[in-house]
Amino acid sequence: MAVIRGLIAASLDGYVADPDGSVEALAPFVSVEHGYQRFIDRVATVVMGRRTYDLIPSLGIGWPYAGKRALVLTSGRGSSVREKTRFWTDGLPALVDHLRDLDDGDVWVVGGGRLMAGMIAAGALDRLELLVAPVLLGEGRSLFPKSSPGLRAMRLNGVEALERGVVLLDYGLSYRPVRKLAVAS
Repeated sequence: MAVIRGLIAASLDGYVADPDGSVEALAPFVSVEHGYQRFIDRVATVVMGRRTYDLIPSLGIGWPYAGKRALVLTSGRGSSVREKTRFWTDGLPALVDHLRDLDDGDVWVVGGGRLMAGMIAAGALDRLELLVAPVLLGEGRSLFPKSSPGLRAMRLNGVEALERGVVLLDYGLSYRPVRKLAVAS
């Protein structure tokens, strides 16, 4: 059974992109020396939303997932011209079932917080790795949308200080109910 992982970069104030969707402000802080190669070598399948898929050509890096199976979750029509890439229109629950049946490597949920939040709400994300960049964007696209699911217990697996002041937070997710803590007044 595949381990479904999220790896995402965010600013210190919790944004994954500027208001226009650009990730240029984070790009200098996310690089190969941050363990990307070690991470991607374990991944057989990448899953992304349509917005992330459509954004990739504008980054000027070509298709970064060559040799990987890619599934693009979308409600719209379309098809990919990329080898091993398929548009998935059967919805998130069916996608999660499909991913759980894979046994040839990990699954990486790529891109934005909406899909990541949906995977968490579906009880599908096993691990969340967050690269926190030492930059304040002030506004933009939030790591997780305001409509994200409520409390989810996360177990801190590790913290690693990386180059250029980046911190990697590695969490395991638990899907048992979490009690709300009373706040003393």
